[in-house]
Amino acid sequence: MYDYYDDYDQDYYEHEHYGDYAGTYAQDVAGYSDDVINDVFEGDPDAYWNID
Repeated sequence: MYDYYDDYDQDYYEHEHYGDYAGTYAQDVAGYSDDVINDVFEGDPDAYWNID
């Protein structure tokens, strides 16, 4: 029997990490990861307030 889980590469997917922006509303309340804050908000967690 073929087990497709053997082909699953867990390292293929990036893991989100938290902590660089701990204490900010964007991370603590909204739940955005460090990567999302860096990419979407250009490293400024206060830019969360500009989302409409």
